[in-house]
Amino acid sequence: MTNTLIMKTHLLPFFITFLSFFTLPAQNLDLVHVISQKNISGNARFEAMSGAFGALGGNLSAIHINPAASAVFNTNQFGLSTSTQSIANNTSYFGTSTPTENRNSGLNQIGGVLILKNNNTDLAWKKIAFGFNAQMQSSYNNSIQINGTNSENGLDTYFLDYAAGKNGGLFGLNDGETVRDVYQFFGESAGYGFEYQQAFLGYQGYIFDYFDDDGIFVSNAIYSSVKHNHKIHTSGDKWDMAFTISGQYNDWLYLGANMNISGIEYRQIISTTESGYDSDSPMREIFFQNDLYTYGGGVSLQFGAIAKPNKNFRLGASYKSPTWYSLKDEFSQFLETQSNDADGNSFNDVIDLTSTVNVYEDYTIKTPSELRGSLAYIFGKRALISFDYILKNYQNTHIGPNDNDVFIALNDEIDQSWTSVSSYRIGGEFRQGGVSFRAGYHHEESPYRNTSILGDRSGYSFGIGLNFRSSVINLSVLNSEQRRSHQLYDTGLSDLAENDIDFKHFTLSWNFNF
Repeated sequence: MTNTLIMKTHLLPFFITFLSFFTLPAQNLDLVHVISQKNISGNARFEAMSGAFGALGGNLSAIHINPAASAVFNTNQFGLSTSTQSIANNTSYFGTSTPTENRNSGLNQIGGVLILKNNNTDLAWKKIAFGFNAQMQSSYNNSIQINGTNSENGLDTYFLDYAAGKNGGLFGLNDGETVRDVYQFFGESAGYGFEYQQAFLGYQGYIFDYFDDDGIFVSNAIYSSVKHNHKIHTSGDKWDMAFTISGQYNDWLYLGANMNISGIEYRQIISTTESGYDSDSPMREIFFQNDLYTYGGGVSLQFGAIAKPNKNFRLGASYKSPTWYSLKDEFSQFLETQSNDADGNSFNDVIDLTSTVNVYEDYTIKTPSELRGSLAYIFGKRALISFDYILKNYQNTHIGPNDNDVFIALNDEIDQSWTSVSSYRIGGEFRQGGVSFRAGYHHEESPYRNTSILGDRSGYSFGIGLNFRSSVINLSVLNSEQRRSHQLYDTGLSDLAENDIDFKHFTLSWNFNF
């Protein structure tokens, strides 16, 4: 085989549209979980009590878990929050541990509530509240390093798996053709698509050869073990905006409803550097990178109530409908290999397709609905304790359109792999003069039946509040821990790395009453 050097270009991007029934690299359980998951996120008082506000209300972030929360306010309020997120990862791959730590900061929450009181004491409805609150439900800014020596599989197994059963005669270049031309042809042509693109990259990168007479593919990577430096870099965020209306009925009942609008932007860059081949191996080093960009929005409805049976006890209940997301995926690749031929000549093959963006058909994800029951006890003006229980059935997650064979298979996998999830939150507050001390605990079960894929998430929180009459400054620290596994690639090099995650969120909030 003759090596083909494809130099890096700075051409404007042009786009490839896949037919919907092709295998799509982005649409898998991991991405669906990214879309459907949300962290305990909000203003500092909310986070300091681990989000246990379903029966309390009177907090801007509590609007997102119970719309009746806005009617509990006695005065108009405006608030905003800024936060710093810290994620410490510690991965283990074939006995090698690699720690990484990531930090990022920014605006976390902003919103307000307008209270309209009824001065006619003869009417049952005492007040109506209109509110808006926007907050970041998930920040995806994170970098993970996976290092180790793999004695089982190399990157050649990834490309060879995609080449299996294909016509290798299609992977060469005819006169006048470029790698970009053929890569685009596979993406646009019915019957080919992503699988042919991957096999084509492996052949053009000299990772394997094809022998036409025998109809077989042979790897150019010879090894008993290979060294892997695998990186996963994610960025972006998911914001939820709640538009709420609520009211107080007599002195004991608060009712509310939300329309929630969600916006998501998620980018994942996965790269692997592989080396350490045997001395007689034609392949010397491989660098392979995949860049996925997912974006879109969703909408949901929410209804809630808070009841006061007596002056100390509070009950809360809320229902959040599924969130219906409409999403787009864009995907690009880069491959660089270093190799030697039989005469000892060295080659550096660069296939830069970062300006060739694969654009997939729009698709939808329906995340599960959420039921929440809450109770709280108020110890006069000095203290309170609150508890929330949340139930979500992740088997009700659905990806569409429904006539897509890939999505049908993925929905079957969701039904088999996921289950119902219970979450528990407990929080408390103690007030002394103008200072409030807060703490909380939270636990969320894994949506996976096999918890070695993703474990339960639990942690604690605490904070302090300073009351200056017309305004309040709150500080909080929230910590969560979770274990999950990362599968390097979907086929071939599908080995797992374990990752222990330590998540910390520091939030500063300012609230102003007017």
